[in-house]
Amino acid sequence: MWANHLRPMDRGTMRAILRSTRATMIGVAIMAVVASACGQTSDTGTPSGTELAGSADTTPDVVKTPSGSPKTGGKIVYGLEAETDGWDPTQNRWAASGVQVALAIMDPLVALDKSFTAQPYLAESLTPSADYKSWTIKLRSGIKFHNGEPLDAAALKTSMDTFRAGPLVGAALKPIESIERVDELTVRIQMSMPWAAFPYILTAQAGVVPAPGMIADRSNAPLRPIGTGPFIFKEWQRDGRLIVTKNPDYWRKGFPYLDEIEFRPLPDALTRYYSLTGGNINVTVSSAEQTIQRMLSDAKEGKLQVTRSTGNNDTNMVLINTSVEPMNDLRVRQAMAYAIDKSVLFSVTGADPSLDADSVFQPDTRWYTPQQGYPKFDLAKAKDLVAQYEKEKGKISFQFNSTTDPDTLKSVQVLAEMWQAAGMNVSVQTYQQADHITNAVTGNFQANIWRQFGAADPDPNYIWWVSENAEGPLTLNMARNKDPQIDAAMREGRATPDVDLRKQAYDKVQARQSADLPYLWLNHLRWSLAADNNVRGLQGMPLPDGGQSAGLVGGVISLTAMWLDT
Repeated sequence: MWANHLRPMDRGTMRAILRSTRATMIGVAIMAVVASACGQTSDTGTPSGTELAGSADTTPDVVKTPSGSPKTGGKIVYGLEAETDGWDPTQNRWAASGVQVALAIMDPLVALDKSFTAQPYLAESLTPSADYKSWTIKLRSGIKFHNGEPLDAAALKTSMDTFRAGPLVGAALKPIESIERVDELTVRIQMSMPWAAFPYILTAQAGVVPAPGMIADRSNAPLRPIGTGPFIFKEWQRDGRLIVTKNPDYWRKGFPYLDEIEFRPLPDALTRYYSLTGGNINVTVSSAEQTIQRMLSDAKEGKLQVTRSTGNNDTNMVLINTSVEPMNDLRVRQAMAYAIDKSVLFSVTGADPSLDADSVFQPDTRWYTPQQGYPKFDLAKAKDLVAQYEKEKGKISFQFNSTTDPDTLKSVQVLAEMWQAAGMNVSVQTYQQADHITNAVTGNFQANIWRQFGAADPDPNYIWWVSENAEGPLTLNMARNKDPQIDAAMREGRATPDVDLRKQAYDKVQARQSADLPYLWLNHLRWSLAADNNVRGLQGMPLPDGGQSAGLVGGVISLTAMWLDT
């Protein structure tokens, strides 16, 4: 894996806004338990409260304008960057590719519009209590799962209760104390703490609703997904292809346009690019800058279409397991940070220097604060820290883990050489993406190349950073970093919709991460989607209640309104 904002408003306004509106789209994040964003208050009933600034890149999209009304029928082949271990949101691990497939089959409760405002989707409304410790979710009526079961309060309660009980994913909904069925379409959720930004976590894995019959069959649930989405699961040949077909009874009348989609996992970025230019696939995504530049060059010549991911994208980093030797010594983490010459790294990877990262947040988002204390390249300091450690504890040796993607491996090898130049012994080990994630959540690593944290709002990162998720055989705080100051700040940011108070809280988080270095920030990425010249609907879809969806976000795009102009 070389892979927002709440405006101030009084509680009554926020409750009224969320109660009165409906809409759609998607959100993402690694393992897709979460999703990134910017918006503005509206007097038309559009829920405000969350904003997401664009990336530092200003290269315009190169996308064909539809020549007429959308056409129905046809098939596209979508090239994914990775395979997924299964399709049950209550037990499987979804990265961006997993979310892309799953959201074709299963709709989320909440979605993002073009301004990155969290809006109800399967839900008709989400209404918080005055203290944000209780939320009432009312579902839209008349929606059915692909197997004919109704989407109702019982189905939603079953889904959320099963998710909460999951040994891995359950931490995402840990603040939920109880879920009560109010009536046929309504549930009331009681929290252990105020959670003002709760809707944002319901835009992806934690918010999709699988059929009760699917959940009941635990052994086969990962193999045969059943949802309410625009496409119905047909077949899956692991590491080969997954096929979905049009849902003729989709609750959004007139959608989808396509008859069939075939998803093919193609882990190598260049292989996906050549498969697209060679006509073997129709659509693909990439976060590899060198591949993106090839796509953009082709688009300018009229050979392809390219659209860039908007909002706060993921950050490329070195993920460090702070609970194991020698990484549990701050001097080692500091030495690793000081040894990284980003000018050399970016020249090898082709990364845009303007996307250099010294924080989890991008400089053009309102959450970002310059981190003066974050280590900059200083090989002499790195060597001195290594010498201090060796004098007390001996040689620094560790394994650096990577996925098998060739572009990623270039970066990994360069980083390993830099650390070796500072006096550390470093070995490199590669894994398939699913295994790479498993190693992270089980603690079977010392340092990983990693891509994460492109959430629609800072709050979904709560599960990745708080101490309570840093212990046990499966942990979402994969750095296993226990910091009481971060814990307190994340609680402060979660409890209020006041953007100024939230900004102060997340400033504290950035400062502590810069001091303690559980993550070595490398660069912010910018996902890009490329398609052949016949594909349309590359900039999102119309929302159920008006407006436009957010388009490509974090490497995922809605396929509901994609069509072929042939």
